[in-house]
Amino acid sequence: MPVLGLILSILTVFLTFLLGIVTALLYIVMVFCIFGAVVSFVQGEIGIGISGLVIGFLFSPYGLPMIGATVIAFIELINDRIKAV
Repeated sequence: MPVLGLILSILTVFLTFLLGIVTALLYIVMVFCIFGAVVSFVQGEIGIGISGLVIGFLFSPYGLPMIGATVIAFIELINDRIKAV
């Protein structure tokens, strides 16, 4: 069991590091999506503008990065439960 706890601890640290990098990159993509959506609304392309806003929301810190943070928290919970045994 101690080996599994060590593996989960290393996995948690690595995923937290990776999440920080990916969140920064997705934030840049989100800005481009929202800018494209605003331009689409100005040009009268309502459907493309709404799609751009939805994709921008998925790339925002409340979209995909939040799912990643939830997965990391779940792995930490499993690791804590294993260490408590």
